Amino acid sequence: MDDSDWLARWCKAMQDGWPCQEDVPAPRLVDGIVIFSGISLGMSTITYLALAIHLPVLVASFGASACLLFCVPKAPFAQPRNIIAGHILSAAVGVAFQNILGCTWYSAALSVGGATVAMLYSRTLHPPAAATALIAVLTTQGMLFPIYPVAVGATILVAAGRVISRLLPKVAQATVIYKKEG
Repeated sequence: MDDSDWLARWCKAMQDGWPCQEDVPAPRLVDGIVIFSGISLGMSTITYLALAIHLPVLVASFGASACLLFCVPKAPFAQPRNIIAGHILSAAVGVAFQNILGCTWYSAALSVGGATVAMLYSRTLHPPAAATALIAVLTTQGMLFPIYPVAVGATILVAAGRVISRLLPKVAQATVIYKKEG
């Protein structure tokens, strides 16, 4: 049995919940424009700040967050609480591991595991935030890292999502590429 059989069975099993991507029609052009605009609005501000503080690597984890926020806004991982708290918590875990163990391969690995478990238990799981813990270790961030740039960046991204959904509520609701049935 190869991987494609497993994937087909999984998709079939999930049809009563989250449909397979192939079963969902492609978004309309206007949906793509809204997604593009929202991500560009949030990421332009975050990228500007990240470059100003010489930390461009942080943009990667926020880019993944933007994709979730604008493409699957109803998903549990894409909720504002998960995005903001997940990134802050992960940054704090990463800073803690870096301060205790230094910038090592094992502190980097442990920070990702620690951040993931911390998000699970705090009910703020946001997968892209696990990368924020890794970034904290590998770039040897200090105690303020969870606040600036992480909390500020996550809040900016969520605010961009709110602006788009308020300005274009019907279009923004249509950007749900995957929607839970029921």
